[in-house]
Amino acid sequence: MDTTTAFGPGDQIADDAELLELALFLAGGASPRRRALTVTWLDADDRLLGLALPIDDPSVRPDGDSLAGLGAVLRGVIDDEAPGGCAVVVLERPGDATRTDDDRAWNRDLRAEAAVRGVRLRGFFVAAGGQVRPLVLDDA
Repeated sequence: MDTTTAFGPGDQIADDAELLELALFLAGGASPRRRALTVTWLDADDRLLGLALPIDDPSVRPDGDSLAGLGAVLRGVIDDEAPGGCAVVVLERPGDATRTDDDRAWNRDLRAEAAVRGVRLRGFFVAAGGQVRPLVLDDA
């Protein structure tokens, strides 16, 4: 599944459908051959900063040190570039689209780290098996 929607700095992400399109754009499709985690930020008006942080080969399950480092980066960008803003995260992984315990662990643990740091996580998505799917608090 590819998307033809392109996003640029200042584009407003007004609703959940546009947020899903953004996740598709960040994932570059939905059938990754390697693990990656991509983070982007929106300002207080839900406008895209135009800043993306790709992390190659994140661990299968999140660990405390990685989460703390990522949490510090999430907070730092919000403080420096987007006061009142939020983050959007896409976990890309090979395999089928079934939600895994590892996906749920990333969703749960990253949301917890973001909450500790006072960062709003507007969306957490998993790209796998030809699909990009959101994971919400209930999925954790």
